[in-house]
Amino acid sequence: MDIDFIVQVSIDNLDKFLDKLAIGGLIVDKNRIKNQLASGYNIISLQHSRAPYPVDLIIQTEGKMEKRPGTALGLRSYYKPPELLILSKLQMIKATRPVERSFKDREDIRQIFANTKVNKRKVLAQARKQRTISIFREILSENKEALVRVRDKIQRPQIRREDTSREVKAVRARHLSRVQEARSPKLSDIAGRKTISKEDWQRAQAVIRNAEAKTRKQLQKKLS
Repeated sequence: MDIDFIVQVSIDNLDKFLDKLAIGGLIVDKNRIKNQLASGYNIISLQHSRAPYPVDLIIQTEGKMEKRPGTALGLRSYYKPPELLILSKLQMIKATRPVERSFKDREDIRQIFANTKVNKRKVLAQARKQRTISIFREILSENKEALVRVRDKIQRPQIRREDTSREVKAVRARHLSRVQEARSPKLSDIAGRKTISKEDWQRAQAVIRNAEAKTRKQLQKKLS
């Protein structure tokens, strides 16, 4: 879990802003942050001295900040347009090493697409300029695969409970038949042995008696 803030502050007021963050308990390295902003990467991740969650700051030092009005917990708030938020997340993913640590940002982009209308052409054009287009296409491909899996799951025919019960009974019956055959060998299976157990002998006698009784009945029918 982390918290993302979009901040507009001029270079002249950057030191004052960072001092305020330090007073609030965030661990601030001014030189690292300034060098990072000078390189063109405007996303700063800061740890808190007491809280376990990091704070991600998307800092804009010039130009007009695009924002949309809204509310958060009943308070008036402003949100970055989804296209710009996706582009910021793509930059964070590009700068994150190892790649496994970027899972949260990748998931954020998927959720934006799932819950918000996004101008993909605008994102593609800007992602090409900031050299994150390969990451963006990779996430789009993952989204398509996920949608196909969900669609297949929805379209898969539902198996009725009675059909399942009938199939289970059939499997159990086949299994029981195999068990009974294994426990009760045929007379032909026993006859070739030089020695047989007492149980096999009793089974063999029972088979012979049953066969004699069956033959006797058949003869009686023919003679009557």
